[in-house]
Amino acid sequence: MKTKISTTGPLPFDKWMSDCLYHPQWGYYSKGDARVGRSGDFFTSVSVGKCFGMLLCYRLADYARVNHIEGQFDLIELGANTGQLACDILDSLRSDFPHLYKKVRYTICEPLASMQKVQVSTLKEHSAIVEFHATLSGIKQAKKHGILLSNELIDAFPVKLITKKDGQWRELHVVNHNDDFTSITEAIHSPQLLESCNNLPPLPDGYTTEYRPGLEAYAKVCASVLEHGMVLTIDYGHIRSDYYAERRTTGTLRTFYNQTADETPLVNAGEQDITAHVDFTQLALAYQSAGFEPQYFDSQSRFLIQIAKPWFKAIENKQQAPPAKLIRQFQTLTHPGMMGNQFSILECSLNHAPDKAVLAKLELPEALTRK
Repeated sequence: MKTKISTTGPLPFDKWMSDCLYHPQWGYYSKGDARVGRSGDFFTSVSVGKCFGMLLCYRLADYARVNHIEGQFDLIELGANTGQLACDILDSLRSDFPHLYKKVRYTICEPLASMQKVQVSTLKEHSAIVEFHATLSGIKQAKKHGILLSNELIDAFPVKLITKKDGQWRELHVVNHNDDFTSITEAIHSPQLLESCNNLPPLPDGYTTEYRPGLEAYAKVCASVLEHGMVLTIDYGHIRSDYYAERRTTGTLRTFYNQTADETPLVNAGEQDITAHVDFTQLALAYQSAGFEPQYFDSQSRFLIQIAKPWFKAIENKQQAPPAKLIRQFQTLTHPGMMGNQFSILECSLNHAPDKAVLAKLELPEALTRK
């Protein structure tokens, strides 16, 4: 990184973040080490246990039923990490919905060879129905009917950092000073970033926040691999008015190292996770520009409680208590003080009219002029 900066000059923060996370040799995610769970740097809903994948399985099965899917049903996961979520979903499909399991083709898009190796090992029991691609664009033929699933993916998309100085928005760049990385501010030249800054509410000098470029391009690729279907996005974030609230003076950028959260992205390069919350309004607009329409947006707590109803009904019909471990996992995933309100779920579908109540939740206009 120091050599790169000395050669090319100050590095925009999104380029710095991208190298720190995804550099093929020393990027944080490229090393193939265990990053999730008690021995890693952070917890996810997947690391809580199998309950999360099991409940998502119920949602996927309900989608297939409502849409009368008779032929192949494609599930495409992006940012699958170790492949454990895919394994939990497929285990549950095989045991609870064997008729649907026979129709499923599970595709994982994974650009990192080290992670794909881990995923292949995790999913060896389901290898007959799992395929891998380096990128979404590598899927050459659009799937007839499917779901694009991501869990804590968008938060790891690189962000630009901006700060307000003397009444003007400026962009942060990373430089090497006395053998340490630090940041400087420079004028904004990107038309897209300038437009975004101009649309922000009045905010005080010193206010620092993020902008995530590339979401529209990502959404267009998502739309290109489906003829019919939806994207199901699970992540932590806020709607626009909360994301850029005046109280949020240092933005949402966070680092995670040994289960410790901080705001120090310029240290431990390649050794710590760097994330920023998702602006769900921006993300939904990107999906809309690609042809998807919002159908659902709510907290993980409300989402999981809703889709768990068939599970609880099945338990009641069997007249036997569910495993205590699964109940504890469900409580962790849905409790407002634990993971229930930390994460949100956004569902957007192709070839469907938007849900007006969901548009209002996301602070989106009822009519969108598509590009």
